[in-house]
Amino acid sequence: MKKRIFSAVMIAAVSAVLFPLFVSAETSGPTNDMYGDIDYDGIISSADALQVLRCSVGTDEYDTVQQGLSDIDDDGSITASDALDILRYSVGLSVETKVGRDVDGSQKTDQKKTLVAYFSRTGNTETVADYIIELTNADRFVIEAADPYSDADIEYNSDCRANREQNDKSVRPEIKGKIDDISQYDTIYLGYAIWWGQEPRIIDTFLESYDFSDITVIPFCTSASSGISASERNIRELGVEFGELKTGRRFAIGSTREQISEWVGEISPTRQSDVVYAHIGENTLPIKLEDNSSARAFEELLKNGDLTLKMDDYGNFEKVGELGFALERNDEDITTVPGDLILYQGDKITIYYDINSWSFTRLGHIQGKSQEELRSILGSGSVTVIFSLR
Repeated sequence: MKKRIFSAVMIAAVSAVLFPLFVSAETSGPTNDMYGDIDYDGIISSADALQVLRCSVGTDEYDTVQQGLSDIDDDGSITASDALDILRYSVGLSVETKVGRDVDGSQKTDQKKTLVAYFSRTGNTETVADYIIELTNADRFVIEAADPYSDADIEYNSDCRANREQNDKSVRPEIKGKIDDISQYDTIYLGYAIWWGQEPRIIDTFLESYDFSDITVIPFCTSASSGISASERNIRELGVEFGELKTGRRFAIGSTREQISEWVGEISPTRQSDVVYAHIGENTLPIKLEDNSSARAFEELLKNGDLTLKMDDYGNFEKVGELGFALERNDEDITTVPGDLILYQGDKITIYYDINSWSFTRLGHIQGKSQEELRSILGSGSVTVIFSLR
């Protein structure tokens, strides 16, 4: 398999030939400039990330406005870190920098996300929440009491704090922190332990603190023996308006990932048609697919069952696995970034954990993992990867 291996500087130099250079302009920029939108097309894309990468190694010279739009972490310089955050945003990942925001501070986002919000005093509910987050690529919000519960506060056979609260449905324990913009979510998994046969009162506080009228809420709970039905009845009686309140599920202590995965598959909204998954050991990596016929053919392949590939290192920048058959190609000259899923020569699947330039078909991009995390998950030598729809 012949491929050219480029350093970041060489990639930038080649990109300078393949793409037009920016020309300095004496302008303050349009009023709707958006951080990360370097080419002013109104869209944050991998092309913007590549342009910022080229600028970070000195290949391109930007005007003052473009420099301001590129320095999205406000550290006073344009670096590969800025380019990586722009790329992460372009494939739908959450970032903490200001990429995607207008210069007036507003956030550009059309894609709704999933959130797992949970209260877990002893860690049992958090274990289930962790699995759901992994399976759905959801954001996390931990419901924490402003006045934390001590062991004595939840001592069952005593006149403890939790006992008193559960006996008074009007109690609303204060929550530490808040969700800044709940409207970015269309689905929220809501988790809690069962206390005295019901949801902890802090769950009622949470539900009365936000507008859920356009959100599907899916309860789940953990308990030694009590069911979820009493808590669901209490939640309905709060008078909170939900987009939809689905029937939830109780999980016993020690429930397995497989049990939780089966439930998530049954209860969750229709699976995104543009997301598949790579399972590597204990890790499940969501992959956002490209909009091309090759990616659609790959998705159709997985509808017939999981695809297991033995993938080997090549060039110290990718793992390669032989399909044994060919998929339709949509090759183009591209520069990969860590996390890219690539179809090479029609019959090989590659996962990139570093940068390379060649003529490939990009199938998709792994979401939510840094280059260091990918290297750790993929390991050295051969690795078995299972691709699936869930």
